[in-house]
Parts: sequence; C-alpha cells; structure tokens
Amino acid sequence: MRVSDVRPRMKNVDLELRIVEVENPRRYFTPEGREGIVTTATGEDDSGRIKVSLWNEEIERVRPGCRVKITNGYAKIFKGELHVSAGKYGKLEAIQEGE
Repeated sequence: MRVSDVRPRMKNVDLELRIVEVENPRRYFTPEGREGIVTTATGEDDSGRIKVSLWNEEIERVRPGCRVKITNGYAKIFKGELHVSAGKYGKLEAIQEGE
C-alpha cells in the first residue's frame, strides 16, 4: 500500500514510510486517569506524505530519517488532516535507523 491509497476510516493499513519530521511529545490523560505521551510524525513514500500518530513507547523507536513499517494500522482524520496509527491491534516497527 502507498500513502496515496490511504483513506479516512481505513483499516488494515500496511505502509512503509521514511520519517521526515517528529514533533515534540505531549502528555495526555485518559478518562480513567491513566497518563501517557503522544506525538505526531510526518512520514513519506514516493506517492506523498502523511501524518503518523505515535503513542508511548512507539515514540522512542522513531527519529527523522528512519524507515518504519506499519502493519494492520488504521487511518482517521484528526484536526483536519489524515493520520495513520498502528493503534491497539497493529504494529509499528523501525526497519532502518535514522539520525
């Protein structure tokens, strides 16, 4: 699958991306009171760029310049932009180190 194939609410998203930017992480709190961290990265392939939501320990694996593989992820619109995420049932792995 390529970035240009991804549509909102799509499931079973499988992508390989080169990360070009990672924003500063921010804290969040669940309604149950649990705390975590989240950030947004920008990934690209030869068909375009897409935002990537990174949660908790995923953030440690991703740096600008690295390549990541998302397996069984999902896509959604967040703040007016299309985002992909590995989510609860998917997997995000770094397949090549970055800077």
